[in-house]
Amino acid sequence: MVLIERPEVLLADDMGLGKTVQAIAALRVLLHSSRADVALVVTPASLVHQWRTELNKWAPELRISTIRGTPEQRAAQWSYPAHIFLTSYETLRSDFSPSLDSGPRRSVWDVVVLDEAQKIKNRDTDTSRFCKMLPRRRSWALTGTPLENSIDDLASIMEFLAANPNGEPCRPLRPDEDLLQTHKRLQLRRKKSQVLAQLPPKTVNDVVIELLPEQIRSYAKAEREGVVELKSRGETLRISHVLTLIMKLKQICNFCPETGRSAKLENLVERLYVLRDEGHKMLIFTQFTDNVFGARAIAAGLEEFSPLVYTGDMAQDQRQQTLEEFKRDPRHTALVLSVRAGGQGLNLQEASYVAHFDRWWNPAVERQAEDRAHRMGQTMPVNVYTFTSAGTIEERIATILRGKQAIFDLLVDDVCLDLGKALSAEELFGLFGLRRPAPFDIGAPQKRTEFSEMSGREFEEYVAGLLTSLGFTTELTPASRDQGIDVIAKKTDALGVETVFFVQCKNHPSPVGVEIVRSLLGAIPLDRPGARAILVAPMGVTKDAEALARSRGVLVLDEGELTRLAATAAAGDDA
Repeated sequence: MVLIERPEVLLADDMGLGKTVQAIAALRVLLHSSRADVALVVTPASLVHQWRTELNKWAPELRISTIRGTPEQRAAQWSYPAHIFLTSYETLRSDFSPSLDSGPRRSVWDVVVLDEAQKIKNRDTDTSRFCKMLPRRRSWALTGTPLENSIDDLASIMEFLAANPNGEPCRPLRPDEDLLQTHKRLQLRRKKSQVLAQLPPKTVNDVVIELLPEQIRSYAKAEREGVVELKSRGETLRISHVLTLIMKLKQICNFCPETGRSAKLENLVERLYVLRDEGHKMLIFTQFTDNVFGARAIAAGLEEFSPLVYTGDMAQDQRQQTLEEFKRDPRHTALVLSVRAGGQGLNLQEASYVAHFDRWWNPAVERQAEDRAHRMGQTMPVNVYTFTSAGTIEERIATILRGKQAIFDLLVDDVCLDLGKALSAEELFGLFGLRRPAPFDIGAPQKRTEFSEMSGREFEEYVAGLLTSLGFTTELTPASRDQGIDVIAKKTDALGVETVFFVQCKNHPSPVGVEIVRSLLGAIPLDRPGARAILVAPMGVTKDAEALARSRGVLVLDEGELTRLAATAAAGDDA
């Protein structure tokens, strides 16, 4: 087992492939062979009970000290004679102190395991700093999503992996070539498609719902008044104000604030009648927890199906009891979970249906939630329903992100979009027909230094190299007779179907116009199966050009997409 031999490991297997059991097996071997005497496991609070259960199951002879309770109780638990100490990130943060006598720093740990290690992706948090200052000889990070939004997430996790026997403050790593090479060397990653050939398929179904009449009235009033309020702010308008309005409108898409009725809920009820009769169970995820728009409101509306609720504001023992009751009792057809509390680490193969009542807008978070059911041990095909309200902010955002995500679905595997980062300021304000206020204007358009310093041919070579690193076979066309095509990129999928991208590169100082899109379309060989057009323009395209590109299936890569593609190509090679 590679874990046993390596002191520094990023175990990034797909969710559901048993990272917990692998880590326990490796710890057991190290402890029995006297290559380690004591280990520390840090996990989200919601997973402490699950880790203890798995430890008792797979390593029952080892002494476990679970750090929890009052400060006095925890102080005693840190000093118990145990092989493995188990605690949560929150408890570690509370008990960590500069003193080397504090529980987490009382000795040099032979192994420190961070489960769901994306918890330390922000190096500026106390949790991240304290985890990296734990005195240790071996560092194992377990996460199915080491790269959620940016390469800085990965850099922060990689900082933890270096051995640190003296518990010294961590030196920040730069997201450069050295980091990427280290990542390739230390990451272990298996995909479900590689390991679980017999895992039943997962099917995602987009369900577009028409709002009820009363919801439409409430929604229209809230949007109308909200836009007026945004416009009244003038130059003081900020993205946070737009996001606040988006959140309010999303809540109305869930439930009418006047009547409490919900088009989504009524659709869900019809589905649950069938599922209950067939003996199936469903997980229902929402980002809200309240009893007006969120988890408790959903559960109240599904009362006849004996739903259970699982949210972060419940006590840990209560959450665990809820999970056990859902697994054990067939009367509970539905489990309603908040995405933050229930979207990671749980094993819920008893359910074979999943619903996203509202969207989180980050596919990595949504996939994590779905994989509570679609994981090792699942014997039924898993069906996922994502609800979107027609004619609302939900549909407008989904349309924009679908176009952006299509680029990455075609080019790379497992890349995430986060609403606040995926949409530009212009796109966010444009959701309500607003123009970006003056304080956001910074004069002439500015490009990344690396692009502005490139000649036209150098930029074409950069794009070709980027596509090559993403697994494409690329060819640069002769500069004198390229007929508007600068790069030809090919990739063959597992079924032997070849996709060919014809790429035009325009490293212009301003957005390119509709005539560029027309020329690219005119250069594509129409008789070639699998042919697709890509326009690479760091400064983007004009509105007319964007409309034409979207209607004709041309993918547009601007500076943001190029940056994300470059980070993914460098950091996500499944080393």
